[in-house]
Amino acid sequence: MRTFRFCLGILLLSSLGVASGQDVNNPWPKDPYDANNRKPDERYKADLLVVVAHPDDEIMAAAFIARQVDEGKRVAIVWTTVGDGGTNEVGPEQARAMGDIREVEAIRGAASLGITNMWNLGGPDTPSQNPLVSLETCDHARCLDRLVRLVRLTRPEVILTWLPLGVTGENHGDHQASGVLATEAFDIAGDPTVFPEQVTPASEPRQNQNHLEGLRPWQPQKIYYFSNPTHMDFFANQGPQYAASDVSHTRRIPYGQIAAEEFIYHRTQGGGRVERALLEHGAEGLERPIPLMKPSQFILGKSLVKSDKTGDVFAGIVNQGVAYQRSPGFVLPVYDAPIMELGGPWNFYRQFWQAHGLDHLSRLIPAELTIQVGGTLSIPLIVQNPTDAPIQITLQVQTPDGWKLISPPPSATIDAHTKYFLRVQALAPATKQPGWQQFVVSAESAGKSIGKVPLRVELASWALPQ
Repeated sequence: MRTFRFCLGILLLSSLGVASGQDVNNPWPKDPYDANNRKPDERYKADLLVVVAHPDDEIMAAAFIARQVDEGKRVAIVWTTVGDGGTNEVGPEQARAMGDIREVEAIRGAASLGITNMWNLGGPDTPSQNPLVSLETCDHARCLDRLVRLVRLTRPEVILTWLPLGVTGENHGDHQASGVLATEAFDIAGDPTVFPEQVTPASEPRQNQNHLEGLRPWQPQKIYYFSNPTHMDFFANQGPQYAASDVSHTRRIPYGQIAAEEFIYHRTQGGGRVERALLEHGAEGLERPIPLMKPSQFILGKSLVKSDKTGDVFAGIVNQGVAYQRSPGFVLPVYDAPIMELGGPWNFYRQFWQAHGLDHLSRLIPAELTIQVGGTLSIPLIVQNPTDAPIQITLQVQTPDGWKLISPPPSATIDAHTKYFLRVQALAPATKQPGWQQFVVSAESAGKSIGKVPLRVELASWALPQ
């Protein structure tokens, strides 16, 4: 028996390369080439990377995703939050427990579309309309670090994400924050000086404890945005559209129905209602809770390859990849006279769009917001005084019928070379009013106008807090 065991050991070591001269103390087979020079792991290569906020947000693009899987495209998904907020339609679980459930629902749902590669950045679900709040709770740097790592791991040609713009109806800060993160990752994943530890070869690739990651910089070629606002007219001619009624050539049902069947996995978020609608009315009855049979409409954020704005998402893609292209960056505006501008998320987006070469997004819609009936509207304002002397400003506010200013418009003295922040607040009517509710805030100093800030508001029976 001892002889048999000895012979078996010799055979095992021989199979590991020891018999051919390998160190007996390190029985792993020698690499035919240096481990740091291996090609990236093809198991995680994606043609399309979908970056969304909550474990169920992929539903908004599920019909399009199913189409791409049909056509042989490799798709991966990143969720930026664990989905531990909101409601649960099937059980008592809430908070972190519901987040754990929603992650499993999302994994099963994505798998039904043919997707096996998916990750979660682990941010908390943060119910507000302010993307800056969501970026704070996610820990912006941590989430961006991980998302850039995943872009470098999956090496997508195209990124699809939420529109980084506040629009009525859809206006969830987590959604917009995922679009902000995806845009930032698009612009820096190809830069080897950003998170350089990710793209540095391992110092000891054959050891167990390496702290350098061995990824490669990667420049995606296109980024597209989607949204789910109460009005879709601004999507016209901004990007491609795909009919959800088209029939899958592999599953023989409309892509919108495939999306609905994926939604059924999200039981906590209304999947049961979608299942009942599908059973009772078929694909054409899929208008609630999400209109899954409507076309998938996208806005082209930017393309680093030649392609038409409304052409196919993958039109113009270069198979061998493209070189890193630096984004324009932010340039601080210089004023020679006092000026008042809309602050808050709107001020952030003005700077963000410029920094990332997305100025066309600033022309899509005027500044707008959804407010719950009986709720409070806050209009953040920024006044800059670039002059050498202090100024006194006064504000006037035009309000729609039925709205009530909470306090008189503030006035303020602003020191020389100072940026000053203030807010105007108004109480919404207790009943829903039709149409846009138009506000205009005007500022004067020494009898001269220093700015007018318009804001249109849509009243709704329910809305996230600002």
